[in-house]
Amino acid sequence: MRIQKGGYGYINNRKRKALTGVLLMAAAGIAVFIAGLLLNKMSNRNIFSVIAVLFVLPGAKYLVRFIVTFPYHSADREVYNRVKEHTGSKMQLYADMLVTSPEKVMFLDFIAVGNKQVIALASNKKQEIQYIRKYLSDGVHNWGDGYKVKILDNEKSFLREIDNVAVQETDKEEEANVKSYLTSLVV
Repeated sequence: MRIQKGGYGYINNRKRKALTGVLLMAAAGIAVFIAGLLLNKMSNRNIFSVIAVLFVLPGAKYLVRFIVTFPYHSADREVYNRVKEHTGSKMQLYADMLVTSPEKVMFLDFIAVGNKQVIALASNKKQEIQYIRKYLSDGVHNWGDGYKVKILDNEKSFLREIDNVAVQETDKEEEANVKSYLTSLVV
């Protein structure tokens, strides 16, 4: 089952696919290498050895994906449903946002976008909230004028902030650009 970036369960699904990819590439490489040995009188000097080595490249790509996503987990379904109730139809909710920058990997449990607001929950206390705010603000301001970016570190203040968002007229194309930008950052 394919889960889109920002969909609930994306991180757990991504980890499962990455681990499966690593195992499949390793198994395929080993199988091709053994087949080459058996077909060439136990000599490793054959084209099958070269082909087996080539399976390392996509395997490494899957391994990097797994390593990057390994420390993070999707929020509980109960928490997701509670946040979804608060966003309602006034904002779009994204979950499991593992955002990369040139310097850091940042995990945002949820991002609510709409009504010229980008409100995010970064529940991991070890993350630098100021860095995340600046990084997202700089990018969002390139795609949408007047958007306020708020990064919060606890669920209560996050939900309170979403409840206080006033519905206002927004440019649909501009909002779509901001949403597209945010999903493009996700691993």
